Amino acid sequence: MRKTILNVHLYVGLILSVTILMLSVTGLYLNHQHDWFHKQNIHYINPNYDEITEEAIQLAHQGERNVPNAVEVATTSNLFTIEDIVSVNYAYHGLGYFYYVHLNDELGTIAVVTEQGEVAKLYSDPAIKKWMHDLHTGIVDGFNFIFINDITTVGIILLTVTGIILSFRILKARTKVKRKYKTN
Repeated sequence: MRKTILNVHLYVGLILSVTILMLSVTGLYLNHQHDWFHKQNIHYINPNYDEITEEAIQLAHQGERNVPNAVEVATTSNLFTIEDIVSVNYAYHGLGYFYYVHLNDELGTIAVVTEQGEVAKLYSDPAIKKWMHDLHTGIVDGFNFIFINDITTVGIILLTVTGIILSFRILKARTKVKRKYKTN
């Protein structure tokens, strides 16, 4: 029984080690792609970008909300108001470009708004999905523990690589023992 358990552990570990290694390396990359691996190639079209940004920040601190026209048009649907908006992201998502309007409600609702100002859909992710995403990226409720995830990930990479090396040594030793018994 012990030998069967060891064999299961050995072979399952070898098979899964490739996936564990891939997930660990890609997780590190995703968490630090702009910090460690490559910087974003940003071209500022307006030479006064810093002043524009500072002015927008000051207006936001004063409570003034500056939203794209399409989002402002979408408020006429009476599904949300400008005061409900936490942030607006403009992104390509499969079928085209949409405004993702994050609302300040207990569900964390997101309104998907077309470039014409129509609300395509309202949705909110389950709390568990948000919590799992936050946990994976290392920031939960504003507490940043990415460094703990990084240390753990590097440890998993080291354990996986050394486990692979040890597994191959065990397999090599077993083969050597089997050959020895076959020749006797």
